[in-house]
Amino acid sequence: MPTAMVTFNGRITLPAEVRKELGLKIGDSVDFVEDGKGCFSIHHRPASVGQAEIQQDDEVDRNTAMRHLESSVQ
Repeated sequence: MPTAMVTFNGRITLPAEVRKELGLKIGDSVDFVEDGKGCFSIHHRPASVGQAEIQQDDEVDRNTAMRHLESSVQ
């Protein structure tokens, strides 16, 4: 069973196998639906096309910035 840890600011990273099974892509959202007595199911909510493009551009920018930072440190 896949697990995730909650960070100090309340964030979790969904395990890769869960993201794959749900078909999650950059910019998508998930809904946590209470099934009862402390149990929740995760429901995939695809992003709109425009929102996904913006999120993907932001991710590319972050990756480029990280590569630049890493190369300047070496």
